[in-house]
Amino acid sequence: MELLGEYIGPDGQRQQMRVPCDSPGDVDPFQSLLSGVAQMRELVAENFGTVVQREAQDTVAAAPDKALHDEDTGLEK
Repeated sequence: MELLGEYIGPDGQRQQMRVPCDSPGDVDPFQSLLSGVAQMRELVAENFGTVVQREAQDTVAAAPDKALHDEDTGLEK
């Protein structure tokens, strides 16, 4: 058994994330699935962390004045 996820970025690039949920021996299959879900969660967090950082860097590079202004408070950051 495995978990499979796919992310399609704003540029249209596809990225697959695959996590095996098989475990050797007499391990409960539901425990294996739970472990796989935890691994997939970490993988997704890593992947989206990279995407968010990249988009933030692009935003700062494109409009440095806007990046320094907090729209919620109207104050400079």
